[in-house]
Amino acid sequence: MRVFVTGGFGNVGMSTVRALLSYGHEVCIYEHPSARTRRNKRLRELLRDARYRLSVFYGDITDERALSEALAWAGDGGPDAVIHLAGIIPPLADRDPELARRVNVSGTKVLLDLCKALPRAPRFIFASSVALYGDRLATPWISVQDPVAPNDTYGLTKHECEEMLRASGLEWTILRLSYVVSSDWLPFSPQLYDVPPATRLEVVHTEDAGRAFARACDSPQAAGRTFNIGGGPSCRTTYRAYLDRLMRYFGLGSSSFLPDDLFAKGNFHCGWFTDSNEAEAALLFRSKTLEDYYSEVSWRMRAIRPLGSLASWVVKPWIRSLSPYQARPGRARSPQFV
Repeated sequence: MRVFVTGGFGNVGMSTVRALLSYGHEVCIYEHPSARTRRNKRLRELLRDARYRLSVFYGDITDERALSEALAWAGDGGPDAVIHLAGIIPPLADRDPELARRVNVSGTKVLLDLCKALPRAPRFIFASSVALYGDRLATPWISVQDPVAPNDTYGLTKHECEEMLRASGLEWTILRLSYVVSSDWLPFSPQLYDVPPATRLEVVHTEDAGRAFARACDSPQAAGRTFNIGGGPSCRTTYRAYLDRLMRYFGLGSSSFLPDDLFAKGNFHCGWFTDSNEAEAALLFRSKTLEDYYSEVSWRMRAIRPLGSLASWVVKPWIRSLSPYQARPGRARSPQFV
């Protein structure tokens, strides 16, 4: 298969491209020009291992001409599948909602219109989000059948894109990603405090998320379906328990030095999926548990852990100082998902 991937340099994007190549597909990445300086080492590794099965084009997702030229990579028939991962995510989506709408909604429309005009329409796989379900702190069990109630710019744009895709006439699959974990991204930023500590998380490892998108390209069971993508029972925890493990790997002990009043009180999303096993049955993407992720973080932090322990008297106050909720309670944002 020939697969066109937007946002291929992102967290899930790199995992998706790697999975596609491992399955023997030809891949074209379409990325914003600003991404030229990112992921250079990993991109070189992919290009080396791909043996001429990987191409890269740069352009804005709203640029019809650049997108059309990139889609021509696949020849007269066009690509067999399009995986649309490009988009503005929080916290930038919260700071600049106009940019988020232009890229997430207008960019998706441009791509959909071009795909519809191809001689042979590709299957369109769209990266959506658990953010569509809104605040689930009080009702943590989530199903695809639940009504959507997005409460931030990111979730609202994803919902609008889903509706456009369903009305497009293309063959489609929608994957609503849960909290994506990667040892490449660790939570030392104000975003750390956007999640109430009691929030239930069903994480999905970035490598598993990438496999889900790659499998969706040709799975007959995926056509016309919306899936919640989570790691299942072995990937369920609470945010407080998650922080406890991470802080110990940084040499800081339990997360008790971060009291609840540093965190948002609600207006967030995430929960445990009642139906993520349905996605696994159709896509066969799972290979990582939450414990696997913790092991990766522990290994990555092995040299830093002793230093963190020695400097904890300085590090802990600094981490507490990142919280925006002491001064401005009630502000709500979303974590990085894609």
